[in-house]
Amino acid sequence: MLTLLENVLDRADGSYIKPEDLLTLDRSIASWQQRRKTYDLIQAKENIILEQVMQQIQSTAPNMAAKMTPDGVNKCNRDMALVLRYCATAMLLQDEELLKDRLLYWMQNIMVALQKQRLNNLLYQTLQKSVQENLPTENANLLLPYLAIAHQWLSQ
Repeated sequence: MLTLLENVLDRADGSYIKPEDLLTLDRSIASWQQRRKTYDLIQAKENIILEQVMQQIQSTAPNMAAKMTPDGVNKCNRDMALVLRYCATAMLLQDEELLKDRLLYWMQNIMVALQKQRLNNLLYQTLQKSVQENLPTENANLLLPYLAIAHQWLSQ
């Protein structure tokens, strides 16, 4: 939404806002309540979603899970929570650039340095599945595009 507003204002540049930009703003405002409800649901169900991911990893990839130290598990949970929170905020504000600028550029470099792309591929696939299972479909569908972006960036 912030990027949307900036773009609309940049295009107007001293003129009236174009009708197509006004329609885009209208659609964004009209969907605010649904995005806000989704944001609140994600916040309320964060622990359930993340616990389910870790349980799934332990059952579907026991070799990978066995290699994780308790400190590694804590860091993994922290990172997934951070990704989930930033994706929720980006979804709320309809701002993919916010997600990239505030989290993914930085986090991707760390994951590459630590060579965690393979683990992240599994984690973020599982996170998307957990979101689908724990949120109503219409709410999950609002968040999933942002999780897909994070998955792509952190698994490369």
